[in-house]
Amino acid sequence: MCIPLVARVLAVEGQLAEIELIEGEVVRANIALHPDVNAGQYVLVDRGLILEMIEPDQVEDILSFYTELNQLWEEQEAVSG
Repeated sequence: MCIPLVARVLAVEGQLAEIELIEGEVVRANIALHPDVNAGQYVLVDRGLILEMIEPDQVEDILSFYTELNQLWEEQEAVSG
């Protein structure tokens, strides 16, 4: 299962955006699917491609969901052995 990462766009140059992941790492991502993305916006990114633009108020909801998903995964791992 692939889970896209939440990131904030720092800058856009050509077909690439410089983005900051939630953990603080700064990387580049392709904007081909969303050429209208701008600095300051939040996005979902996977394998170097911006998949979706999201609203700032969605960030906390998505991160909470990921935390819950991780907890469920850990519980399943503990049961499975």
